[in-house]
Amino acid sequence: MYPSRAFLPCLVLALILITVPVPAEGPTVMVADYTITPAVLQPGDVGTITAIIKNTATTATISEKTGSAGGTAIESSKSTDIGVNIESVQLDSRDVEVISGNYKRVGAIGPGQSIPITFLIRAPAKDGIYFPEIWIDVTGGQSVRQPVPVNVNTQIALLKKPALSAIKTVPEGVAPGDEVPARVILRNDGQSRADQVTVTVNCSSPSITQKTPSTFHAGSLMKGENTSIDMVFLTDKNAPIGINRVCLSITYANPDGTVTTQDEVIGIHVRGRGKIGIASLSTDPVRIRKGDPVSLVIRLENTGTDNANSVKATIDLPFAGSHDAYVGKIEPDNDAPAVFALQAGNPGTYAYNLTVQYEDDYGVQTRVERLQLTVLDGDATGIITASLLVVLLCAGAAYWFFVRRKGPGNA
Repeated sequence: MYPSRAFLPCLVLALILITVPVPAEGPTVMVADYTITPAVLQPGDVGTITAIIKNTATTATISEKTGSAGGTAIESSKSTDIGVNIESVQLDSRDVEVISGNYKRVGAIGPGQSIPITFLIRAPAKDGIYFPEIWIDVTGGQSVRQPVPVNVNTQIALLKKPALSAIKTVPEGVAPGDEVPARVILRNDGQSRADQVTVTVNCSSPSITQKTPSTFHAGSLMKGENTSIDMVFLTDKNAPIGINRVCLSITYANPDGTVTTQDEVIGIHVRGRGKIGIASLSTDPVRIRKGDPVSLVIRLENTGTDNANSVKATIDLPFAGSHDAYVGKIEPDNDAPAVFALQAGNPGTYAYNLTVQYEDDYGVQTRVERLQLTVLDGDATGIITASLLVVLLCAGAAYWFFVRRKGPGNA
């Protein structure tokens, strides 16, 4: 029995609608990097070669035939990750002995991924540079051949490089708001010249800014040569007490053209400074006369950025009484009284010294202020007597006016 004629068109249409993948260009592998340990082998030494095998693909695209319309095939595409299947990785050499490390059926690695492969080798008995090859075979018949130089007791591949050291000099301590001079001495302690030496200030505390440029070009430094770079930084008055960091980046070019970058730090020690001044001065009584007991109150204020500790005030007035006052600690933006109990001497104006001694992070500080105090002529007894006399006179006048004048005989 023959199949129905209607069945044949349906069969053809079904075959057309079957998805037919069109493979995109396959991923490839490469030796992205390698390391030989030790870098220079002695004849007969055992060492290792570690190779980084990488799939260079990122994302592959696959085109698919999904049908046809009017006799024209319809295609669509989608992105998908396609790994590469590594059949084997081996090291091949006629001179360098491969002790171990030939790998079979390594497996698949995805796009952009890499794996390390390590070979154990023995150096040949003769000095020289040898080039064993890393062979990578992948599914589909692709292969990679990568020679790797192995140095056996020669100076050919030993690159002499520069090595810079930085000696930083800054003040032992600075107060908030002060300028900070800094000197960086660069010295080349390596085996070759350093070219294009550049020092860049690339970070600092928010309270520290640069007064000088942020980038300094030192040029070239020969082996054993040094150069000095002077910088100036500014601290604001709110800089935190303690070590504030300034970061430096030093870059230089090696003889082979590669660039080396090293980071250095300048530590700026911000230390507060106390500053004592006079907030007010008062006496009790306000008008001082000879012989009066006097309370002299001098309020001392700290306008600095750190505590003023062990504050002591002294006056040299030639009066009897206490001439020293121990105040103690005064914190920034605070004040405290220094009180002196005295007995006023002879009338006159006296110039005297107020000496304030205190301690802060910079040691013992001393400040001297020149002040004056006036003692009026006369004493309180005369004033009282005169006042009583005036009262008596007023009373007598009142008696005469109201009693004697209004009496019976004067009516």
